[in-house]
Amino acid sequence: MLEISVIMNSSIEDVLSFKCCNLHDQNCEIHLKNVGPDPVRVPSSCELRGEDSGFRIDTLYPGGTYTIAPGEMTACYCTLADEVFDKYQSIVFTDTEGRRHHAPLRRTG
Repeated sequence: MLEISVIMNSSIEDVLSFKCCNLHDQNCEIHLKNVGPDPVRVPSSCELRGEDSGFRIDTLYPGGTYTIAPGEMTACYCTLADEVFDKYQSIVFTDTEGRRHHAPLRRTG
């Protein structure tokens, strides 16, 4: 099972743009933590979900499939406009086994 955290306008944008990889505008940082007992394999894509609609993101960096061992965490990044982010309430990753991992986009409390 994945625990998912989304950080909009993360400071990682500056690192990826200048210091690391020459990737510009990667303003959305997503952390995926495996809180289950088995490894989870997740393709580098996700979907934002709202009440009646969704927005697919197929351009997560780094590309490929993430294999996340139990207790481990990985991070991925994308470009996402604030007005798009504001329309949706949750994020969903589907692993290679077909299981869907959901989380709210905004933490409350």
